[in-house]
Formats: sequence, C-alpha cells, structure tokens
Amino acid sequence: MAGGKNAFYCVEFKQEAVQRYQEGGIGYRELSEQLELKSKTQLQKWVAAVRRGDSLEDTRGKNAERRKGRPRTTFSSVEEKLAYVEAELEYVKKLYRSRFGHEWGAHKKEFFSK
Repeated sequence: MAGGKNAFYCVEFKQEAVQRYQEGGIGYRELSEQLELKSKTQLQKWVAAVRRGDSLEDTRGKNAERRKGRPRTTFSSVEEKLAYVEAELEYVKKLYRSRFGHEWGAHKKEFFSK
C-alpha cells in the first residue's frame, strides 16, 4: 500500500505492520519505507495503540457525537443572560486595556487625511 494524502489502511495491514515491528530487528523508519508508509509516525501510532490495547480500526467520521464542541450556555432568565453578556463585555474591555494600554476608542484615528 502506497502512503499518500489521507491514505486508508485496512485493519489487517496495520496489524501485520505492528506484528513485523514487534518481531524485532527492524526500526520504525526502515519498516515504514518497506511498507511505503508516508511517515514513520503512522507506524509509531499503530504500535502505541496496540500497546494501550486500543483498536486499529479506522474511526474517522464514526465518533461525531463525541466531538460536538463546547456545550451551549443556557440561561434560566433574561436577567441571567444579561449578567453573562455584561461579564463577557467587561472581560473583553480588560483584555483590550492589557494589550493596548488604553480604553477602547480613547485614541481616535483619522482614516482619511486631508
């Protein structure tokens, strides 16, 4: 199997590669070249997964429910939401002051000079 961009390797190929590495006598780089992998890092990841007891099955696109991002903030009242937004605004103002040394809008810039 030739390694390429987003190459797919079946579980059997991965298991065989790990087994050949574990039998010894050959390093990651040399074995990766023999198997025509794009990089030795891929083989290292497979070996590490086997040592941890993880599956070598390709899980791309199968764990979508796990990576939904940060949970949305919910509010029980309008007042609670307002307090949250005001706290965010104060944080941004404080961050701006720490980065630029002055309040927002303190130094008006002329965009068009005469």
